[in-house]
Amino acid sequence: MSTTRELFALYSLLDDTQATVQKAVRERILALGEDAVAGLRELATVHGNLHRDVVDELVNEIRRTTALQRLSREFGGPEDPIDLEEGAFILAKYGFPEVNTGAYRRRLNDMAADIRVLAGTRAAPLDTFMKLRSYLFSDLGFIGNREDYYNPHNSYINKVIDFRKGIPITLSVLMLILGRRLGVILNGINMPMHFLVQFDDGSRMFFVDAFNSGIIITRDQCRLMLSSSGIRLTPEMLAPVSTQDIVERMWRNLYLAYQQQGNDEEALRVGEILTFINPEFHVNNTMDDMDDEDDEDF
Repeated sequence: MSTTRELFALYSLLDDTQATVQKAVRERILALGEDAVAGLRELATVHGNLHRDVVDELVNEIRRTTALQRLSREFGGPEDPIDLEEGAFILAKYGFPEVNTGAYRRRLNDMAADIRVLAGTRAAPLDTFMKLRSYLFSDLGFIGNREDYYNPHNSYINKVIDFRKGIPITLSVLMLILGRRLGVILNGINMPMHFLVQFDDGSRMFFVDAFNSGIIITRDQCRLMLSSSGIRLTPEMLAPVSTQDIVERMWRNLYLAYQQQGNDEEALRVGEILTFINPEFHVNNTMDDMDDEDDEDF
């Protein structure tokens, strides 16, 4: 039986009078995982939102369990480094289970190929990086989403690529992912309130603010940025961080975005995933941890 036909049969049994049948149907749908999401949503729409609440419940459970399974594999062993691109797409699949991540990876490949052509085959890492900056922020027009900063879409890399808008960390992650494709070593800087990218080739070191069109900023500018929020800059705030730290901050920002929207149900689901990534995370965190748009003028 094809997945479509099976889903139709399962959908028709969601309100079966026998509890054992309902339980078996739900278990089978959950076992189908993300392959069932698009079909379930379509069936609910075609049937005038019949079983919509049950469908939403099942889809949310699929999203949650699949994200936890993928994160468990990614964070499963110390011998294999966590892949930032994979981490970003795990989050994207959580928000949009039907998304074709392969298509987005190909778009990233195309971006990197364009940058190589523009930079030239013999370009030094610094020249390639400068071309990456101008390509993203001048040619393609990627920009910080000032008008709708707390929109959860800003945390999903697929939506950032689609709309060319995001928050500091997702725009920075885009730079980091492209940098790896281009052989340019970049670091993520987990500065409070405003995530940054660091270029350091051993002879030159500087920071880049991806939220503000990729401008280059100095350590003193970082200090001023933080002082405006009452935070004193310390050396560790500008030290490169691990991929796990970056992935955690992406999920944390998503959690806080849903909190800001008043979507407590979604925030709780994201919070549960965050406690897997970092057992010390507390679901009752406040908005103070999110990359702050109040600092965007720096």
